[in-house]
Order: sequence, then C-alpha cells, then structure tokens
Amino acid sequence: MTTHARPLPGGGTGEADTHPPRRAAPARAADRAARRAFHSRRVVPALVAALLVTAAGVLTAIEVISALAGSPARLVPYERVASWATGARYKDWAPLLIAAGLALLGLVFLVAGLRPGRGRLVPLHGDDPDLIVGITRSGLRNAAGAAALGVDGVFDVARVKVGRRKVEIVLTSALRDPGDLGERVRAAVQRRLDELGPMTGGRAVVNVRRK
Repeated sequence: MTTHARPLPGGGTGEADTHPPRRAAPARAADRAARRAFHSRRVVPALVAALLVTAAGVLTAIEVISALAGSPARLVPYERVASWATGARYKDWAPLLIAAGLALLGLVFLVAGLRPGRGRLVPLHGDDPDLIVGITRSGLRNAAGAAALGVDGVFDVARVKVGRRKVEIVLTSALRDPGDLGERVRAAVQRRLDELGPMTGGRAVVNVRRK
C-alpha cells in the first residue's frame, strides 16, 4: 500500500465512510485528488508520438538547412511525390488508403490520450484531500484472496482478477455440495473491499469450482 501526502491549502480531516449514498464534499475532493495522482500517464503512446514528431522535425530541418546552403539533401523525393499527388484522383485506392491510415493513426493516439489507462496503483476512497492513499493491484488481489481463503470450505483460490468495476475470484472447494459457499465467500471478500474502499474493482464476483 502506498500513501502520498502533499500540502494543499484548506485541507481538512473527516471520519472515514466507505460507501455512503452521497459522499461529502471533502471526500469527493479527496477522490478527485487520488484519481489525478494515480492516473496512468500513457507513456508508450506519448513516446511513440514524440518520436514521430521529432523525426518529422529533424527531417524538415535537414531539408530546409541543406536547401538554404545550396546543396539540398533530398532525403525525401519531393518531386516524385508531388508528381504522383498531382496525377492521383481522390477516388483512387492509393490516396484513400493513405488518408485512411493517417486518420486511423490519429484516432489511435486520440483514444489513447482520452481513455484512462491502467495504473500500477489503485486509488482508495478517502476523506482528506491532503492524504492520498493507493494500493498495488497485487496487494488488492492478495487482500481479496486472503478474505476468500478465510471462509470455511475454500480449498484454494485459483485466480483473482482486478477489473475496472469488479474483483473476480475463482476458487476451488473440496466439498461435494458447495451450497452457499459462493455467497459466503462473496460476502467476506466484499466486506474486505468495503474496508479498503478501492475506486476500481469495488464489487466482488465469485466463481466456485469443485476440486
């Protein structure tokens, strides 16, 4: 579990309330601060975009400087490209494919920038915007798995998956008739999640398999 503290003006404290119908204003401010602090930075798409822009800038600079010096580098065959573009019609397949590829590439970068990424830490609900708390995904999986193993009748936890809206637990039982084992495990895991208060994966879903 990781805790970030930062000085903010006008910070306050309050009593912890895990899942109230409507969270108080300081609690909502704390949630917004935690989401911002643990928001994924989308490093890979940003790096790819930066490399493409840098390469285009370097290529342009080389061409302009070499042309001003009287010895054009001609790294890009502009004359052939211009001649092809002049003779091409907008209904031809080649211009359409190039335009579609560029539009698709731009759309990918746009979606990558707007869609929230998967951070290494899951922010937890809090009441104080000055105190931002997060838990690792492995820590959340371990907490859910430990809560499931604490229920009588559970032989092993095969898998714990932390999703955007739920934590899915797949467990095995040696009982011939598991009965309400799944519901008891779900209640135990849900209690543990309510204690932690994760903003991601706050609902427990349990699947029971016989050993």
